[in-house]
Amino acid sequence: MTRPRKRKRAGLTALRRRVGKVQVPVALGMTLVWMLLFKGFQPRWESLGLLVLGFLVSVLIMVLFPMPPITPMPRFHPVHLVRLVLYVLAEMVVASFQVTVIIFTRRQAPSSVVAVRMRTDSDLTMVCTAIAASIIPGTLIVEVNRSERVLYVHMLGVGDDEAVERGRRDIWKLERRFVMALGTHEDIAALRAGGPEALDEQETREGGERP
Repeated sequence: MTRPRKRKRAGLTALRRRVGKVQVPVALGMTLVWMLLFKGFQPRWESLGLLVLGFLVSVLIMVLFPMPPITPMPRFHPVHLVRLVLYVLAEMVVASFQVTVIIFTRRQAPSSVVAVRMRTDSDLTMVCTAIAASIIPGTLIVEVNRSERVLYVHMLGVGDDEAVERGRRDIWKLERRFVMALGTHEDIAALRAGGPEALDEQETREGGERP
């Protein structure tokens, strides 16, 4: 009788340790990815159930497969998080209309695979940006180069250099939204420090100041 009790206590102790190691910010980030995958941000009653289920699944995954602590931890900014959700929803609506127009007005729609280099070193931001880009109609992630921080995005309706740059900037805007909503102070500093978008803006300002 003593051995079964000791085993039971040891099992409960191990379970408590695993539950105690659950990282709530990471679970919330996984829940956000869950909601994006299952279109949980649509205005419907099922979205609340998806939210709760997504969080429970995230916690269960972290209990069954403990992960090392993420340092630095993601920073959650509620205002920017709401803006992120609204931005993704708006992009989905606009892109759906654009894809519909392309399908019914063109026999063969142009498309291109565009390489987009991320401006931060955050794996979480890269994953979230890739998932969000894939759920927006007209764009699909075909390859991820983690070592080079590059996303290869298939874009519908992109046939010239101007459209390629416009599509690349759309991915950068999406990345920026995720960094401002979930990124650390280091991610935000890296985003504001440079990147092609910032360089272009600087050149535009310098060009406007020239006599």
